[in-house]
Amino acid sequence: MAQNFDAIIIGAGVVGASIAFHLTERGLKPLVLERKQLGSGATGMSSGLVRMHYDLEVESRLAWASFQYFRNWSERVGDECGFRRTGFLHIEPASHIKQLRNNVEMHKRIGIPTEVITGADVKRIAPSFYTEDIEFAAYEPESGYADPMLTTNSFLSAAKERGAIYMQDCGVIGAQISGGKVTGVKTSKGDFSAPIVINAAGAWAGKVSNLFGVPILIDTWTHDVMHIRRPPQVGEHPTVIDSALYMYFRPDSPGLTLVALEDNSRIGESEDSELGYVAKGFADRAIDRICKRVPEMEEGSHHSSHVGRDSLTPDQRAIIGQTDVQGYYLATGFSGTGFKLSPAVGLCVSELILDGKASTVDISVFTPKRFERGEHLKGDDDYGVLWRNPAS
Repeated sequence: MAQNFDAIIIGAGVVGASIAFHLTERGLKPLVLERKQLGSGATGMSSGLVRMHYDLEVESRLAWASFQYFRNWSERVGDECGFRRTGFLHIEPASHIKQLRNNVEMHKRIGIPTEVITGADVKRIAPSFYTEDIEFAAYEPESGYADPMLTTNSFLSAAKERGAIYMQDCGVIGAQISGGKVTGVKTSKGDFSAPIVINAAGAWAGKVSNLFGVPILIDTWTHDVMHIRRPPQVGEHPTVIDSALYMYFRPDSPGLTLVALEDNSRIGESEDSELGYVAKGFADRAIDRICKRVPEMEEGSHHSSHVGRDSLTPDQRAIIGQTDVQGYYLATGFSGTGFKLSPAVGLCVSELILDGKASTVDISVFTPKRFERGEHLKGDDDYGVLWRNPAS
């Protein structure tokens, strides 16, 4: 006989854990199903940036609402999320200065603490940076990074304290639907019933959604990351997205700097393929880029590398919303930027389910139906896609 729950969440990454947390705040007792272990997908390999700079207003609003959690974590959630304030710099090529200025003004209207600064200002904030090519940059003094696994575990622990059940090593192998309404799922550990199912399965979301007869336009994005031992003369530095050099980087545990690239991403690999290798030439390219921005990194050394994989949509924006199967929801396709949005996404999904619409931030633009209509989300002052494959 199937066990009954108020809701079933598929995927125990940071988004699934946040949804569980917020549903339990509203009195529901959900079941969280995970095919492997907590954070074993994209979350466990996330770089953990916490910033609000986007070119799409709704994403900035989600990031700003999420930031209220990160900076007051113990009060809002409990335990720790590992947030560290480093300041955040967003650098765009000179051709995007107008977009950068307009986006900063949009962020200010939301209430985000941010400003446009000059290359000379960047030099004062980060003396080790090469800034001769920077005319202007966006700066968020309160932003930084957090620990994705601490964040996820904190969400899930708080949800479990309020009655949520977590089951790992439990793959979903079938959907239960009656009269156009979801009634539960079939898994490798038996059947579970619920009138609400949320697909937060990340790179596996497409495969899961096919079980419900709801195909979604989603692919995989495989991303290489490295850590460099930072030479003492470099010192601490801000968290940075440097789109002029197609990379991002941030400080990490004492003496390390995390570096990743925006181009030559591996797109379209199987969600089940191994993550045991870093792409050929990645380390050399990453070292070359970071040394262009921080020349004294030449004296550093390679510490380690790892690989992560996330879901990717055609417009590189999330898929969030109700589907044509009543009670079946999607919260996936975050395309590498879901961690920093996860607190607000979980809250908004709980509002959508229980109130009929999200009130914290209007997330209706993320509907999966937009692709059926041939619509792609794009900011008013668009920077273009973030992740690029070798052909783009």
